[in-house]
Amino acid sequence: MRRLAAIWLTAVLLGISGAAGAQGSGPVADKRDAIAVVIGNRHYANGIPEVRYAANDAAAVRRFVIDVLGYRDGNVIQMVDASQAEMFAVFGNGRDHRGKLWSWVRPGRSDVLVYYSGHGVPGLRDRRGYLLPVDADPATPEINGYPLDLLLQNLAKIDTRSTTVLLDACFSGNSAAGWLVRAASPVYVKTAPPAPVAGLTLVTAAQGDQVASWDEQARLGLFTRHLLDALRGAADRGRDGNRDGAVTVAEVERYLDDEMSYAARRQFRRVQKASVSGDPKTVLVAAVPARPAGAGPAPSVTAPPPPPAGPAASAGPARYAPPGRDGARALAFLDRHRPAIKEAIRAYYREQGSAWDHKSIAASLDFAEDIAWFRGLELVAVRDDGMDIRASYAWVGNGRDGDAVALFRLRVTPNELVAVKMWR
Repeated sequence: MRRLAAIWLTAVLLGISGAAGAQGSGPVADKRDAIAVVIGNRHYANGIPEVRYAANDAAAVRRFVIDVLGYRDGNVIQMVDASQAEMFAVFGNGRDHRGKLWSWVRPGRSDVLVYYSGHGVPGLRDRRGYLLPVDADPATPEINGYPLDLLLQNLAKIDTRSTTVLLDACFSGNSAAGWLVRAASPVYVKTAPPAPVAGLTLVTAAQGDQVASWDEQARLGLFTRHLLDALRGAADRGRDGNRDGAVTVAEVERYLDDEMSYAARRQFRRVQKASVSGDPKTVLVAAVPARPAGAGPAPSVTAPPPPPAGPAASAGPARYAPPGRDGARALAFLDRHRPAIKEAIRAYYREQGSAWDHKSIAASLDFAEDIAWFRGLELVAVRDDGMDIRASYAWVGNGRDGDAVALFRLRVTPNELVAVKMWR
């Protein structure tokens, strides 16, 4: 716990453990009551450089907690470009910790995971570390930031079975896109660490004056990309893992030291070394997805690729059998490729959602939304190049939520499944 002082670094916090037995070495826990909060802050006001892959990071983590950890789709609170008010609404403030997250938790039964990708900044006056909401001024985070120590203190007050906090943020005042505080000397500010929290496991992605890098190929934060690789099983199956089917803190630390640090040095000629504190035996993932014998290493995590265009769209082996105008085949296609259809709709909605189910609360901000979960998918029409789907869904974003129904047009080719239109 003495190494908690590394909190000013680009950080990922793992595991504020709750009651005994949470994420231990025993059987896989029931996750029906588990709650996740996933935040991706990309677009900032006040001339602040964007965090280019924050939304991709959040989407990848969301898939991870659902697909690997087993969290229910409807138990994920997702925020895109969150303001300070919206972060207070979810996590509480200095006077009251009972925000939206507290209201969703089943006392003593819920595991909680919090993930944040976005800017972090130092307080120039109080030397505390702050998460930076999209409407904040990095020169005055004491007024409009969200204190990191407050986040940890409020989470510790919630009666959970276990709590895990993941932060892909830099607290030095610099970022991969440039300095955040304008007209200031280009020096790194060492922030005071937050008060220790019992049971905290801390993994930091960078140290001292190091900068958190982006993985341009994966379109994710370099640390988030390698962390997710590790948690999906690469740390357990790798050269320093024991291959017992579970991922521990010690395995994650060794994997990041080996893979992430090497990638930062090779791609950017930067020194970026992770630091880990906490019980090395703590199990972060109790059962990683199995891979067949001889299948080789697990594939790396990447963000969803953009829709192919032109001649490249027809390259590679076929992935889909377009149903044409055959209604029976279209129904079978819908059933067989339901997860891919949902992801295609989500991808379109993430780009166009602000025009549909949510009105901006401030004209200076561009709010986007996401689909939290689907209540149903219904085939409406089949076309020569795809089909029309009626989707009923619950949307979330920036601390808000609601229900809606919309029509989506899907284009289907042997190598492509993409949503191209949305209407009511």
